[in-house]
Amino acid sequence: METKSLGLERPLVVQLAAAVLIATPVMDILSGHRSGSYLFDALSWLLIFGAGASLMVRHKSSWLLGIVLCVLFVIYNLFTIIQSMQPGGNPVAQTARLLDCLLVAFIIGSVFYFFRYPYLDRRQHWFAPTGSRFAAQTPVVLNGAFQTNSLDLSYTGARIALPQGNAGVGGFKKGDRVSLLLSEINDLLFQAKVLEVQESYIRVHFEGASAQEQELIRQWLSSQNLPKA
Repeated sequence: METKSLGLERPLVVQLAAAVLIATPVMDILSGHRSGSYLFDALSWLLIFGAGASLMVRHKSSWLLGIVLCVLFVIYNLFTIIQSMQPGGNPVAQTARLLDCLLVAFIIGSVFYFFRYPYLDRRQHWFAPTGSRFAAQTPVVLNGAFQTNSLDLSYTGARIALPQGNAGVGGFKKGDRVSLLLSEINDLLFQAKVLEVQESYIRVHFEGASAQEQELIRQWLSSQNLPKA
């Protein structure tokens, strides 16, 4: 059965917001050419266009840059609005800039909270789909010997429960390489790097997974209708 993973890959609203940011200076320049009056200056154009372009790239570092540029845009324009609050100022332009600042502030909140910005995977490729984690409990075989299950899963890695009472399980260390068999997902076998070790689980990152194997995981996650971890 064909599955669709679009919802897992692309935070659509963030991309739409990014498109709005990119379009803002373009629309202002076109409108200014006709009317002779621009709402923003060149620095604002560069900040907001750069923020939109950064948010189009589904990567933690790029989204962080986009947030920083959005914050600089808001601070700079609020400062400009305060400076222009004097006799002879243009209240319509001031109001329009203030509304744009509020819109950008809403976009900042959306990126951080609605789309779980802090949990984007730093290790994914810059132009790859977002590596969202889902609360998937599926059977896992560690190192070909230990039967356990995942606590959460994405196409870039997983959090694996440590089975209790098995000798050798407690010997994992950060940086270790382990083999990982996902029997419910086409018996996929990965080599993985241990990123975090806790008493009850380890967190691993898949190494050397092909694009086809990653797509199989995304399709399986999409078909399960799982909540985000």
